[in-house]
Amino acid sequence: MLVDIPSFELPQIQEISDVKSVVGIDVGVNKLVAITDGSFIENIRPATNNKTARRLAIRQRAASRKVKGSNNKRKVIEKLARTHHKISQQRSGYNWQAASKIVNTADAVVREDLNIKNMVKRAKPKHDGNGGYKRNGASSKTGLNKVILDCGWGDLFDKITWLAAKSGKLVIVVDPKYSSQECPACGHTDKSNRDGEKFVCTQCNYTEHADTKASRVIAKRSGLVFPKNKKKTLPVDDGKVTSNSYQHIVVEVRNHAYDQKGIQLTLFDLDQYRSGDKWNVRKYGRNS
Repeated sequence: MLVDIPSFELPQIQEISDVKSVVGIDVGVNKLVAITDGSFIENIRPATNNKTARRLAIRQRAASRKVKGSNNKRKVIEKLARTHHKISQQRSGYNWQAASKIVNTADAVVREDLNIKNMVKRAKPKHDGNGGYKRNGASSKTGLNKVILDCGWGDLFDKITWLAAKSGKLVIVVDPKYSSQECPACGHTDKSNRDGEKFVCTQCNYTEHADTKASRVIAKRSGLVFPKNKKKTLPVDDGKVTSNSYQHIVVEVRNHAYDQKGIQLTLFDLDQYRSGDKWNVRKYGRNS
């Protein structure tokens, strides 16, 4: 053996009784992840944003129009493959960052047990009884399926599980049923509670962002307590930058031909970075 690689052992997962904080996550399409503390992880849509989707459509159309077996078709397919690889790498890297942020938030992570395979199935056809079909929203469902697959929820869950295992933290999976309709304050479940991204409980008037509310319901279903919100303090301002006194810097220019004065102001507002005891106003031109 040329290289002696030490054996890697994962740390022991802590007991559920030792967990002191928990974070619940709710994955979605508009926001990739909603966290119980009210923060969000944006969905960058690596493959379905306007710019990338247009590029993919152009290259796929170009590949389909080339003669089969020709060098031009091979070149276009290679370019298309590089584009798909770049999108995959971008999605994977972004999910690593999202998973790291989630795992570092608390001692335990609670997520939904989603059946993604069933969520991206095509819409079922509806027969009208006369040999034809009714409108079933297949076009809209196809667009939604593309966005769901572009999010990479399964890949994100796998990365969260791996990072949590390396840190010795728990990952709890709960039932996602009615998590978007249940009120975390009183437990009332009603379809009319949610209106888009708004959630207003019809029983106790609890109001919150719908995705944030869903993440808190998911965390509550684990039976663990929520982490306490710590007050975040900003760093102290640097005394070398902030000055004690302020003074406007004015440069006067005399036009001797017409005996007029013009005031030339500085391009940037540097008042807060100037100190009055170190800067003096200078006047240019002859004294009249």
